[in-house]
Amino acid sequence: MIIDETALAAYRDVDGLCHLRADMPGPMLYTDYPAFAARTKQQADMPRVVPQSALKPAFTHDHFSQLSDDDAMDVVALVAFTTRIPHLPITRAWVALEHQCSGYLCHQLTLIGTVIEPKPAIKTAFRDIARANFFAFGGYFDGPDSDPETTAQYVKTIQGLGLSCGPEAMNELCESVYPVDATPEALRICFDDVSDLLYLPQDERAKPLILFLSSNSD
Repeated sequence: MIIDETALAAYRDVDGLCHLRADMPGPMLYTDYPAFAARTKQQADMPRVVPQSALKPAFTHDHFSQLSDDDAMDVVALVAFTTRIPHLPITRAWVALEHQCSGYLCHQLTLIGTVIEPKPAIKTAFRDIARANFFAFGGYFDGPDSDPETTAQYVKTIQGLGLSCGPEAMNELCESVYPVDATPEALRICFDDVSDLLYLPQDERAKPLILFLSSNSD
């Protein structure tokens, strides 16, 4: 579902933000969707939301078992908002979508974001993360506290790439959702040309995340 300011304007609060979900951490705790988010849930269809070449292969059931060794189309990167939505840069195409995650617990992460092709080395690294964590914790890796060992390994791996995962990003970590703090430095590390997005992390009220989405084990 393509999103622009026309769709968001009616849902902006007095603070100028659109609240996609209640300001509460973690996939289990969002409960207070506005009408806009409820409608988004019904209308978002993954293959149509963004070009099929970008998303569809990553969300095919049992996709990892079908991959060849040199097939890198198993992660999709987005600069995304999951809670509070500011005015979005018109330089990008923004989409609303719902992604099933958390393994067998089948949580649904609703977000508004823009798909960006990551640098090859970053894509390879997150492809390896996604493959390593497919069926993590027996298919029940539903958050950073569910399997501390998996969480610690994830943090160690992305720190080796020069990236970080602070409290807000950590709230989204689960199987098939691999978040990164969207600092200006991280945006430059992950993507080639994002000069039009570097100002977004400056808004303390509605910072974006970098999300790497992959296939869910259920």
